[in-house]
Amino acid sequence: MPIPTPSAARPEAIPQALRDKRRAGWAGVALNAPLAAAKIAAGIAAQSQALVADGVHSLSDLASDAAILWALGHAHRPPDAGHPFGHGRFETLATLVVATLLALAAAGILVDAGLRVIDPPAAAPGALALWVAGAAIVLKEGLYHYTRVVALRTGSAMMMANAWHHRSDALSSVVALAGIGAAMAGWPGMDALAAALIALLLGRIAWSFGRPAVAELVDAAPPQDMAAPVAAALAAVPGVHDVHDLRLRQTGGAVQADVHLALDPELTLSEAHRLCEAARSRVRAAVPQVDEIVIHPEPHGHADGFGAHLAALRPDVRATLEGCLDGLSIAALHLDYRNEGIRATVVLRGPVPDGAEAEARLRLAALHAAGRSDVVALRLLGP
Repeated sequence: MPIPTPSAARPEAIPQALRDKRRAGWAGVALNAPLAAAKIAAGIAAQSQALVADGVHSLSDLASDAAILWALGHAHRPPDAGHPFGHGRFETLATLVVATLLALAAAGILVDAGLRVIDPPAAAPGALALWVAGAAIVLKEGLYHYTRVVALRTGSAMMMANAWHHRSDALSSVVALAGIGAAMAGWPGMDALAAALIALLLGRIAWSFGRPAVAELVDAAPPQDMAAPVAAALAAVPGVHDVHDLRLRQTGGAVQADVHLALDPELTLSEAHRLCEAARSRVRAAVPQVDEIVIHPEPHGHADGFGAHLAALRPDVRATLEGCLDGLSIAALHLDYRNEGIRATVVLRGPVPDGAEAEARLRLAALHAAGRSDVVALRLLGP
């Protein structure tokens, strides 16, 4: 019976998350398009500059929804030749776009508030503007809560940023409503003050989402509290002597890692590979945010010396061995790279000569005479 792995479970979760995000994105389009048109039309009809500006803000929400849907069309695609590490950063890019739109919306509201202070509207707006602004608040606040639930369920910073963009539109409608009501009551200055305060709030929200998106795009590390459990999971694998050079980076809603593991130098390649796979499974179980981890196995105590960086490679060593083992046929060759030199084990096709240890010493002396002094030990084994 095949053993289930974390990677086998993920494909089922992604499509459901993707469906939820797309529904939220299309819900935004379905609401923002007619709402922007209604605000602008009602603002013109009721002579409300605040409501027209609010309608333009709703158009920025529509642009945000388009960016979200574009990102969702790319972010969950599997790795391909053009994007071997996957497409998760399309979602990060969309988060940055939404944060930028939030900042622009804040700047627009702030500028509009300043203009209304300098040049107050000549006439009070009509009651139609008041009703449209009130309806917009209810609708956009509802869309904010719906999108926020989807963001929390899927762990998507992009959807959370878009949820706040919807709320920013609701807040700008609050400003418009206050401005319209104040203008109708004879106090136009309160409109501009409320607009300025909400613009500062939106700027702060834009910064809180934009800064992590920029950090991710430039490969900044995720929160430091994530490194400790990853290292602990790796160190708990039997056979791992040391964990070092652990690096983490955020990609979309997941984390990628790479690390060096010091393993027993006597392990075979297949056992070292098995330990690495066990380590990968433990990390994914302990820290589910880690989507992929690249593991570099190295021999404990021999990772950075002569054997790792300066010793000759197999073809060169084998060629010299064959010359010094004249009359003996090599069936297999095992090389163990240590800091003090190379330990070579030769498996012969035929029987081992009498006095194999003495024969190995003679052949080793011949190797040194031939300039192969980096081979410090030689064993001859039978088939």
